[in-house]
Amino acid sequence: MIGFLRFKVLALSSLALWASVAFSQEIPWHLGSLTPQASSAAPSAINTAKIKPGPNPIVVAVIDSGVIASHPSLQGQLLPGYDMLAPPNNLRNTRSNNFSPDDRDSRCSGRQVSNAFRTHGTEVSSLIAGNGVDGVYGVNPAAKIVAVRLFGACAMARNDLLDAIAWAAGLSVAGVPDNPNPARVINLSIAGGLSVCGPDLQSLINRVVEKKIFVVAAAGNNFHKPLPEPANCKGVISVGALDAENRIEVYSALDPRTVLYAPGGGKRLSIDAPWSVNKLKVATFELDFSGQERSAALLRGVGTSYAAPIVSGFISLWLSYFPEKKPADLTRELDKFLRNVEPLAQCADCVPRGLVSTVRLDNP
Repeated sequence: MIGFLRFKVLALSSLALWASVAFSQEIPWHLGSLTPQASSAAPSAINTAKIKPGPNPIVVAVIDSGVIASHPSLQGQLLPGYDMLAPPNNLRNTRSNNFSPDDRDSRCSGRQVSNAFRTHGTEVSSLIAGNGVDGVYGVNPAAKIVAVRLFGACAMARNDLLDAIAWAAGLSVAGVPDNPNPARVINLSIAGGLSVCGPDLQSLINRVVEKKIFVVAAAGNNFHKPLPEPANCKGVISVGALDAENRIEVYSALDPRTVLYAPGGGKRLSIDAPWSVNKLKVATFELDFSGQERSAALLRGVGTSYAAPIVSGFISLWLSYFPEKKPADLTRELDKFLRNVEPLAQCADCVPRGLVSTVRLDNP
């Protein structure tokens, strides 16, 4: 009960923060605009900028590179997570509750972790639940993030992926304490597995979906090739990427099974509009002039990895009003949250649709 009350206090604090900062800074283009100077929102904006979270706090698990918890834009947004990398792929030599990414410049068998990998989970989390500090707004700032670290300087193992999904969903994993805050939404901003969903992964996804948990996965940055795992598994909400003008990005996977598309950004657009920068603002880290790492809020999010958390945040926002909804309910109601996207000749069977809020999320 004490943990539950603390969770509710954190949720109320996030709502208060949303009320105090939401109108004080420019809202990112992918959420729509609240400023009177803007004549219209970006064509692919999901238009949730004016929607306050509902009364129910929703847990979103971010299975990724880990999260740097000290970032100001994520303060108050994180619940206890876990490092699910098992030896020998874990430079710390054991799984633990330390969900932070590998240190900058860490090496594994001569391979150095990229700075993009190090901050990836932090950036993804901020698109879901950013608290508005430094202009980093999540789709649902009342959501709570459970960070599950899956990759770093060393390669990712399939068993670690399966354990990470199971743990995030509240299922028991041998040798690991149970997750005290099982997720309602699991975000997988990873792609590149088997071309057909393996039976081990599909069986696990089936169990997770049966628990009323939504699994969202990036379609992959494979330049219009078919969906890889985990996005190609049945029951997974696969997410492709759009530019600000509501066009499918050139790097995005292209497959009739792609459930929907969301802003993922790319190269700058040659238009005189606030969204011509065409990248997503994220909480990240950079080096200062002396080579020390510092927090930052930058327009650098590009990829289906960044489109997926937009959808995860949207689902968590919807669930904040209707916490008993199931994945099957979203499938039935999805049409009211979608817009048409310009199709591409490369996929004659594709009927691409983009995410948008055209109706009140609190309307059943």
